[in-house]
Amino acid sequence: MSAGTRGTSFMGTSRRLSLKGVLLWALAASVAGLGIGLAIRLFSGAEGGAARSLVLMSVVFANIAVFTAVLTVKLVLPRVSGFPGYIRFPLAIVMLIAGGVIGSGVAILVNPLIVLYQMENAVMVTTINAAVALVVGLMTYMYEQMRTQVENAVAERSMLEHEMNIARRIQTELLPKQFPNPPGWDIFGFSVPAKQVGGDCYDVIELDDGRLAITIGDVSGKGAPAAILMANVQAAVRALAESGVPASQLVGRVNTLVHSYTEDSVFVTFFYAVLDTRTQEVTYVNAGHNPPCVLRAGGRREYLDKGGLVVGAMPGIDYEQGTVRLSTGDDLVLYTDGVTEAMNGDEEMFGEERLEELLVAHRHKSARDIEEHVYTEIRDFAAGAAQADDLTMVVVKRFDENAPSNRENNEKAFSSSDSPREAMGGSSAAQGASDSDRLGGPATAAPVGLAIEGVA
Repeated sequence: MSAGTRGTSFMGTSRRLSLKGVLLWALAASVAGLGIGLAIRLFSGAEGGAARSLVLMSVVFANIAVFTAVLTVKLVLPRVSGFPGYIRFPLAIVMLIAGGVIGSGVAILVNPLIVLYQMENAVMVTTINAAVALVVGLMTYMYEQMRTQVENAVAERSMLEHEMNIARRIQTELLPKQFPNPPGWDIFGFSVPAKQVGGDCYDVIELDDGRLAITIGDVSGKGAPAAILMANVQAAVRALAESGVPASQLVGRVNTLVHSYTEDSVFVTFFYAVLDTRTQEVTYVNAGHNPPCVLRAGGRREYLDKGGLVVGAMPGIDYEQGTVRLSTGDDLVLYTDGVTEAMNGDEEMFGEERLEELLVAHRHKSARDIEEHVYTEIRDFAAGAAQADDLTMVVVKRFDENAPSNRENNEKAFSSSDSPREAMGGSSAAQGASDSDRLGGPATAAPVGLAIEGVA
């Protein structure tokens, strides 16, 4: 239903005068008419029956004039609501004056002789009450117009919030429902939009022969347009990844697609990688995204920056593929700039240095625990400052599944009902963390507010 339709319906139904409204208008008009009549009586010095007739005529006229004005505003003027303002406003004044003239004639019938014997007082009553009717009508008209605008704005906001909630659920459903569980690998990711929907996204796609496609991206801009574009990019990537297209060609095709269907000012920073869990080799393309960090078991850091320009900047770009091998004890960390550019009240950024210190300090924990620490540290750092950008992170850990401690923790994680790879309730990854600052895991479209226990 459009805003115009809602406004017409409102004028035609909910604005009809109720019995209570009629009584209140009658009381107000009677009091006003009585006051005007008494004032004229004192001013003119009328006495006896003439004075009583004068006051009665004033009360009757005030009621007729006021109700003429109110009914004109509520029932007649809505019929011409589609006219331009320069026509509608003068027409409203003419209608109100016409109502006043009709009211004058009816009021005079209360005591026709007053026209003959107290012409001056009759003209005074008629003039004053006509002015009152005009003022009441204009005030009522302006009030109805303002109320229409406010209620239409509220209705529009309510509809927008409803549509945004639907968009958020759809976006949540597009995130992984669960993370893969290849032996020796621990994978976890989360995405917290700055608004109801965001332009960040990540994905972990199971391919054939033990390969996994891992993606992360960030659309320029925020809100629904960015979310829609990212959903299209995600769908295209899934289709191309499952068809076996090499990484460089896949990103090139996505670049052509985005450039063809968006404005020149719109682009996507994007990272695409294929992890072969058997050979531990990662083939990747970085299209202008924050370079993912490989934390080596010995403490060395490598950054995956081979690729090319951001997706959508211009057509026909050739992207370079890079290759890296993850050994036991290595971590691969992907994130969007919302993580490092998160600000506190002093406009100080969280920064890459803080992020890397956290990653190093908690590197021996599970992928989920690492991300929970990062998310909690960002919230503590912001100290209540508004989240300016979406936060998204994916952690891939390579560990020795045969080590006693790792084997025990791995079996506990995958046998537990609250496995880090599949949230069994509570806030989904797209919806952020629960009140306990525990990230909710993959998208499950679960209700917000239920706590999820992580795996230590």
